[in-house]
Amino acid sequence: MGNKIDWVRAYNRLFEIIDTSGPTYHSGSGFISRVREVDPYFPSYSQYMESRKQSGKSTSRRDFYYDIFLELSEELRIQLLHRIIDDVEPHATDKAQALRALLGGLVLGPTAEVSVDAWNAERLNRILRDIDDSIATNKFDRAVSLSYSCLEGYYKSFVRRRIPAAAGLSEVVALSREIKKFLATEYKDYPDEVFNMVSHVSHAVDRARNQLSESHFEGEAARWLAVYVRDLVNTQIRLLLHFHSD
Repeated sequence: MGNKIDWVRAYNRLFEIIDTSGPTYHSGSGFISRVREVDPYFPSYSQYMESRKQSGKSTSRRDFYYDIFLELSEELRIQLLHRIIDDVEPHATDKAQALRALLGGLVLGPTAEVSVDAWNAERLNRILRDIDDSIATNKFDRAVSLSYSCLEGYYKSFVRRRIPAAAGLSEVVALSREIKKFLATEYKDYPDEVFNMVSHVSHAVDRARNQLSESHFEGEAARWLAVYVRDLVNTQIRLLLHFHSD
C-alpha cells in the first residue's frame, strides 16, 4: 500500500474508543465478531480464547485484541478500522475522526452492494456488464468484488424465497451450504455433482476475493482471475435461477 501507517498508534487509538463504556464499547466476543466480518474464517471467540489459554498467552482484552489486529493482513486491518469507525463516529466523533486521519487517506478496496430484490436473467446481465466494464478498464479488484457481491445478493434472494428459516445468514459460504442442502433434498433426480458445485464455486469466489484484496495477483494473473470469477458467478446464478421460483 502506498502510505505507511503507524499501526501501534492506530491500535492504541482504536482501543481507547472501544474500551470506553457506552455505545462504542466492544466486548471480547463483540470484537471478534467484527473481525469475522472481514475474515469469516477467523476462529470464534470460544475457539480463540481456548487456543490462547493452551498456549499460555494473555487473555486480557488489550493484549489479545492487539494480537488479532496484527495477525490480520494490512488490507483487512483497514477494512476492520473503517467498519468500527463508521459505527462509533456518531458517539465519539473527535476520536473516531482522529483515527480516520491516522489512516493517511488509505481507504477500503472497491466494494459493491447488490440488493436482494427480484432477480432474473436480465438483471444478471446488467451486473455482468458492469463487471465486464471493470475488467476492460483494468479494475480487476472491483470486478472480483462486484462478482462476490452479485453472488452474495443472489444467494440472499434465493434463501429468502426458498429457505426463509436461513434468511439471517449473510456470508456467501454459509448461504451456499444451506442452498446446496435444500437443492439436494428437493431435487433428488439431479446428480449430486451438480449441487456440489454450489459449494465449490462459492468457496472459489470467496477465496479469490480475499486473495486479490491482499495483492497476491497482479497484471495478467489478476485479469485471468477476474474473468474466471465473473464466469463462475454467471454460471452459478443461471443454474440457481432455474430453481428460484418452483
